[in-house]
Amino acid sequence: MKVNYYKDSLLLENRVDVYYREQDAEIMGLMEYLEADQVIVGRKDQTVKRIFLREIYYLEIVDRHCFAYLDSEVFQIELSLRLFLEKYRACGFVQIGKSLVVNLHRIDRIKPDLNMRMHLMMENGEELVLNRAYKKSFMECLKNAKGGKNEAY
Repeated sequence: MKVNYYKDSLLLENRVDVYYREQDAEIMGLMEYLEADQVIVGRKDQTVKRIFLREIYYLEIVDRHCFAYLDSEVFQIELSLRLFLEKYRACGFVQIGKSLVVNLHRIDRIKPDLNMRMHLMMENGEELVLNRAYKKSFMECLKNAKGGKNEAY
């Protein structure tokens, strides 16, 4: 893929144009990344924060509340995991446990474990366990997110 960068100080806002011959896995991945600029609202104590989807490492349900884990902060969001996945699955989010959803773009590496479980090492140093029941769908999403090129997993 050929990429060109142009600086124009007269632009009122940044702009990205994508030209493609066919919508293959590489273009789909780029589109997912660009659409990840979407924002949700998170609450912590008495503050409200705009959270970009790309900032989220994972989401977890604790005591019937959904929490978004960022690099070093945790915010409560108003969406359920099911609703969040319905809206943002195309942005690289996939369920890895009954109460856990991970951002594929924030996984640093994957380590196999006993009993066919896997450990996901996140970019922020946290370690998540991929439940066996979600392994097949996770691997499919991972394969699609990598453009189908990485068969080593």
